[in-house]
Amino acid sequence: MKISMSNGSLEFAAGRFEPRVDRARFGGSTLGMTATATPRSEGWIEYSLQPEPGVRMTVHYHDDRLVRVLILMRIPSDQSGEWTEALEHERKKVHDDWLRTELGKPPYEYAWGRITSDYDPRGCVSEIIVTYRAREGAAPL
Repeated sequence: MKISMSNGSLEFAAGRFEPRVDRARFGGSTLGMTATATPRSEGWIEYSLQPEPGVRMTVHYHDDRLVRVLILMRIPSDQSGEWTEALEHERKKVHDDWLRTELGKPPYEYAWGRITSDYDPRGCVSEIIVTYRAREGAAPL
């Protein structure tokens, strides 16, 4: 997996994810065809997929605009189905280490958006969150 600092594109073993691709074109892409689509609230849809071994990805669109991508890297305890909050913090450390190796020291703020590594205590999950800014002239969410 690779994240482009210049435009926010994501490169996976199964294909490339371009952030300026609208929802319909994503659905017809190599990655999109392997995704499971789940409608959420009005105008929101999320796509879940495994773009390469050991990586889960969730793509969030609002209407036709890409808003964010959530990336979760598997850790050894995922094989056994074991879960604890401590293990989820271990996953966050894996994410943090990977981001530092790929992108350097945080913060990861770019003209196209930002990247964070977060632990969500309500959702009980650690993820890399890639948030894309709206294009100029786009309606706010």
